[in-house]
Amino acid sequence: MAAIIISSQLNAQDSSSVKQLDEVIVTANRLVQKQSSTGKMITVINQETLLRNAGKTLTEIINYQAGVFINGANNNAGTNPDLYLRGAGSGNTLVLMDGIPVGDPSQINNGFDLNTIALGQIERVEILKGAQSTLWGSDAVAGVINIITKKENKSGINSTALLSYGSYQTLRGNVGLNGRIKKFSYNLDYDFTHSNGFSTAYDSTGKGNFDNDEFKQNNFQANLRYQFNNNWSVRALSTISKYKGATDAGAFQDDKDFTYENKSNVNNIELTYASNNMQVHLSQSFLNASRVFTDDSAFVGGFAKYSKGNYNGNTAVTELFGNFKLNKKLVLVSGLQRLFQQTDQHYLSISSFGPYETALGDSAKVTNYAMYHSLLLTGVGGFDVEAGFRYNHHSIYGANATYTFNPSYHINDLLKIFVNISSAFKVPSLYQLYSEYGNKNLTPEKSANYEFGIQVFTKNKGSNFRVAAFKRDIRDLIVFYTNPNTWESKYINRDQQHDYGFELESTIALSKKSSWINNLTYVDGEGENEGVKTKNLYRRPNFTYNSVFTAEISKGFTVMPSFRLVGTRLKGLYDAGPDKMPSYYTIDLYLGYQLSKNCRAFIDLRNITNQQYFDIIGYTSKRFNMMAGLNLAF
Repeated sequence: MAAIIISSQLNAQDSSSVKQLDEVIVTANRLVQKQSSTGKMITVINQETLLRNAGKTLTEIINYQAGVFINGANNNAGTNPDLYLRGAGSGNTLVLMDGIPVGDPSQINNGFDLNTIALGQIERVEILKGAQSTLWGSDAVAGVINIITKKENKSGINSTALLSYGSYQTLRGNVGLNGRIKKFSYNLDYDFTHSNGFSTAYDSTGKGNFDNDEFKQNNFQANLRYQFNNNWSVRALSTISKYKGATDAGAFQDDKDFTYENKSNVNNIELTYASNNMQVHLSQSFLNASRVFTDDSAFVGGFAKYSKGNYNGNTAVTELFGNFKLNKKLVLVSGLQRLFQQTDQHYLSISSFGPYETALGDSAKVTNYAMYHSLLLTGVGGFDVEAGFRYNHHSIYGANATYTFNPSYHINDLLKIFVNISSAFKVPSLYQLYSEYGNKNLTPEKSANYEFGIQVFTKNKGSNFRVAAFKRDIRDLIVFYTNPNTWESKYINRDQQHDYGFELESTIALSKKSSWINNLTYVDGEGENEGVKTKNLYRRPNFTYNSVFTAEISKGFTVMPSFRLVGTRLKGLYDAGPDKMPSYYTIDLYLGYQLSKNCRAFIDLRNITNQQYFDIIGYTSKRFNMMAGLNLAF
């Protein structure tokens, strides 16, 4: 709280901090712009921050950002992370890779598995909060996370490498090669992770002899670009991710023969025309995700003696969009998009009563067409305004539309206020439409988002303070319903959801080479059906606080202690234990030393007070753990 009070009084002493506070972004309005020119709430995790967190995973890093809570980020490697942004349910945050929507249509909520992205392949991450469906489409109800991959660095041939080792016999490695040869540029990355892990399920007695659940992952990424001339260029991206491991039968329940294997492949090619007054992009992407779960359940003696599930999803996105500079202060962003999704799923279990089998054939598919337009007016008497709309047409339910109105006003160079009034939607997933519980009469979930905020800068903008309050109303929620008379179950549109909260953020440049970043988030909400209201933010804390202090205490030696506090939260609807889960805190410490111009050593100590806590009752969270390694660049 002291950081919040004094942040508007400190004078920055580091010119690099100014650049970080006004970084160039692309996610807010689908064009390259300075962060100060938009009234949207956006957070950038830049390359410097990623390097200082090389011992962590992507989910662990994102988990430290304002408004974000990722259930599973601190569990065993391979745990499927549930992403909650501003308290919204899992699947209500759209994940992008270089602006490409990467949702997995084989999942019930069309979510994306953040485990498939290796940290060494990321240049930066942009987190855009609030309803963003006008420019980004379905699922952007609470916001958008855009994972921007590494591109070419500079001319010639350059290489990078990372090697680290730590707790649970975890070994991570990364090798990268990038450069530019005349008109051709490239970036190639390979990542490897192997961990003996720990038991996914929590052994509450300490006498269960639960086994460790192993994890192994390989990632490869190629980013290629060719510049034909001053105006025309083409870029191709290909990522391949494969990981496999073991897991357990459930909360508090070990399993020695339950394994999984996940594969993900993203391919995109984009043709770009750029001139002084416009940029036009034509892109085509193909995504495939597959998951296989195999459980020989003889060890735990459950109902089923054997089960195997195969889940495969395919997505193809064709998009033509551009930004057109109408005059010095007015830009038009327009686009057309075709999104095709298809899934093929099969589940088999064998018990004493014989086999049980379900399947979704490859006929489970939808096509979605969209048209969107947005006007961005900047620098008119201190005003910046974005106004836009989107028209969407789905091959099953038909049409829907969204809108955005986002004005901001610079009272002076040091004070900005902003407002965001916008709507969003989430289309029914293929499972909700086509499974044995499917319902072709479903319509999309629809939301309205209201946001108001203030941002204050110090005189030379080295430090800043931002506060924002938000309210989100969702109607026509898609819920799983069982008729109490017939016991027939299916998905229907019914409930409403009303969430609200606020965020406080401060960034303080304490000296030339030290900074202090704090963020505090409060979220609350309730569901409503036929006038009956229910507190239902299960597994989501009302309150989180993160604090990160970074300082170079001597030449080349950096220390970064961090503190995280997670407040009480309701347990999952079917979880064991008390209704309210207790709060917890963790303290981490990063130490980095620049051994030479090309080599940096680091040690990352996590949960150094060895706190025992649970994000999900019955599943083990990391106690004290560490990673140490070397970063190389040539």
